[in-house]
Amino acid sequence: MSFNKNNPNAVGKIMGYLKQLSTEMGGPEPGRRGPDEERLYRSRGPKYARVPSRATLSASTTCTSLAESCGSQGTLVPNYAAIPEIVSTESSSEDEQDSFEKTRRHFQQLRQISLGNEFKYKMEMEIKSAKEENLRNSVPFVKQLSTDSKVKTDYAINGDTQPYAPTTQKLFLWTQIFAAFAVSMGSLMVGFSTGYTSPALPSMNETLTITEEENSWIGGLMPLAALVGGIAGGPLIEYLGRKVTIMCTAIPFFIGWMLIANAVNVAMVFVGRALGGICVGVVSLAFPVYVGETIQPEVRGALGLLPTAFGNTGILLAYFAGTYLNWSNLAFLGAALPIPFFLLMILTPETPRWYITKGRVEDAKKALQWLRGRNINIEKEMGELTRSQAEADLSAGTNALRQLLSRKYLPAVLISLGLMLFQQLSGINAVIFYAAKIFKMAGSTVDENLCSVIIGIVNFISTFIATSIIDRLGRKMLLYISSISMIITLVALGSYFYIREVVKSDVSSYGWLPLACLVIYVLGFSIGFGPIPWLMLGEILPSRIRGTAASLATGFNWTCTFIVTKSFDNVIAMINMYGTVWLFAVLCVIGLLFVIFFVPETRGKSLEEIEKKLTGGSRRVHTISRNKSIQNGC
Repeated sequence: MSFNKNNPNAVGKIMGYLKQLSTEMGGPEPGRRGPDEERLYRSRGPKYARVPSRATLSASTTCTSLAESCGSQGTLVPNYAAIPEIVSTESSSEDEQDSFEKTRRHFQQLRQISLGNEFKYKMEMEIKSAKEENLRNSVPFVKQLSTDSKVKTDYAINGDTQPYAPTTQKLFLWTQIFAAFAVSMGSLMVGFSTGYTSPALPSMNETLTITEEENSWIGGLMPLAALVGGIAGGPLIEYLGRKVTIMCTAIPFFIGWMLIANAVNVAMVFVGRALGGICVGVVSLAFPVYVGETIQPEVRGALGLLPTAFGNTGILLAYFAGTYLNWSNLAFLGAALPIPFFLLMILTPETPRWYITKGRVEDAKKALQWLRGRNINIEKEMGELTRSQAEADLSAGTNALRQLLSRKYLPAVLISLGLMLFQQLSGINAVIFYAAKIFKMAGSTVDENLCSVIIGIVNFISTFIATSIIDRLGRKMLLYISSISMIITLVALGSYFYIREVVKSDVSSYGWLPLACLVIYVLGFSIGFGPIPWLMLGEILPSRIRGTAASLATGFNWTCTFIVTKSFDNVIAMINMYGTVWLFAVLCVIGLLFVIFFVPETRGKSLEEIEKKLTGGSRRVHTISRNKSIQNGC
C-alpha cells in the first residue's frame, strides 16, 4: 500500500485519532505513562493473544506500531468507522482507499472479538465474585496477615472485606450498664426464690404442719412452674416484646410472695411458689435475649454475666436474711424486691432488634441511639440489623417446629439444650436447695447455717470473678475450668462420704473437708457452667428462631432442675450420698467432653457473625436479588 508522506493533515488526523483511541482504552497516552501507570494499564482486563494488524501503512512506522498496539488490546469500543472518512478526504488514489477499507474492516473484527471477550470476562468476574461472597458468608471471620505479620480479623459487608472494628469508635457504656443493671434486678428475685427454701423450711415446719413429701414439693414446685413459664415466655417476648414481658413478671412475683408471707396452710405456699416459678421461667428466658440484643460485643461478656451475678446475690440475700428472719418475714422481704425492678424497667428501652422485626425502624433507631450514646453514629449497626432481618424474612412462613429441626438451625438448638442439660446435671440446684441438709448429713464441724451463708458468699463473689475474665479468656476456657474444678471436688466429697458411711472410719478431723469441697465446687460452677449457658442462649440462637428456641431451652433447663431437685432424696436413698455425688462427677466429665467437641467460642463476635458461623452462612439479600434479576432476564 502506498501512502502520501507529504500530506501532513492526513498523518496528523490519523495520529490524533489513534491517541484518542488509546485514551479511550484507558489511562494516559502511550509514552506519557509512568512505570506504575503502565503496569496498572496493562493489567486491566483479561490478557489476550496479540493479533497482528494486516494494515500496510509503510509510510509511517509510528502509525504501524500504533495500529499493532491497538490490535493487541481487548477492550476496543470507539467508533472505528471514522478512519476511512479521515483518509478518504485526504487520499487521492484508490489503492489508499482500499487499504484503509481493509484496515477499517480489520478494526471492526477486532472490536467484535473485544466485545465478546469483554462480555466473557465480565461473566467470569461475576462468577468469581459470587464464589468469594459465598466463602465470606460461610466463614464470617477471615484472618489475614498484614505486612507487619500481625493477624487482623476481617468481616464482610455488602460483599466487601473490611477490617473488623467496634460499632463505634468510642464505647459509651453508661446506658448499656443501666439496661443490664435494670434486668439484673429481676435476677435478684430469681436468686431469692431459689435460695428461699434452705433457710425457710426449718422455721416453716415449726409453724405449719408439713410432711416430708410436701417439703420436697415446696422445693420442687418452683422449677416445675418455671418449666411452664419458660414455654410461655417464647411467644410472649415475640408478641409483647422483651421489655414488656420482663416488666409484667413483677406483678405475679409480688402476689406470689404475699401469698407465702400470709400463708395459713401449705396450699397457699404451693400457689405462691407456683406463681413465682412461672415468673422465674419467663425472665430466665427473656433476660439473656434482652442483654444479648442490647449490649455491644466488646462488653457483652462482662455485662451479660451481670444477671447471673445478681441471681447469686439473691441467693446470698436469702441465706443471710434467713439466719435472722423466719419464713414469713423472709417472704415479705421477697415481696419488696419487685418494686425497684419494675421502676427501673420503665426507664429502659425495648431492644432495637424487636422493633426491626415489627417494622418499626424509627423506634429501633431511637432505642439504639439511647443504648449507644447520643453522639454516636449508629448507621452502620442499623444497616447490619436491617440486613439480618431481611435475610430472616426470606425464610418466613416456615413452620416454627420445622425450622427448629431444620439442618440449618438444629446445631445451635442442640448446643443450647446440651449446655442447659449439663448445667443441671452437675447437681448445683440440689446443693443450693438442700445445702443445710448436706452439711448435716456430712457431720461437718462447722454450723450448717453458717455453711449455707459461706456457700452463698462464694457463689456471689465468683460471678464477679467471671465477669472480669470472660472477655479475656473466652467462654470455652471458663467452661473447661468450671468442669475440671467440679469434677475434682465432687470426687473428693464423694470419697469423704464413702469413708464415713461405708468404711466407717473416723473423719472428725476432716470435718472442714465438706465445706472446702463445696466452696470450690460452687466457685467452679459460678465462673463457668452457671452463667455461660444463659449468656450463650442469647448469643448462639439465630434471630429467626430465637424466641421459640430460647423458650424450648429454658423449659428444658427447668425440667432438668425439677427432676434433679425432686429426685435428690430418692437417689440418695438408692445409692447413698457418696454414690449420688460421684454420679454428678461422672456427668460433669461428659459435660466437659461436650464443651470440647461441640461448643463454639463466641467471644468478641457480633450476633450476626455467630449466626452465620453456626448456620453455615447465608447468601446476602442483594446477591439473591441480583441473581433473580439475571434469571428473569434470561
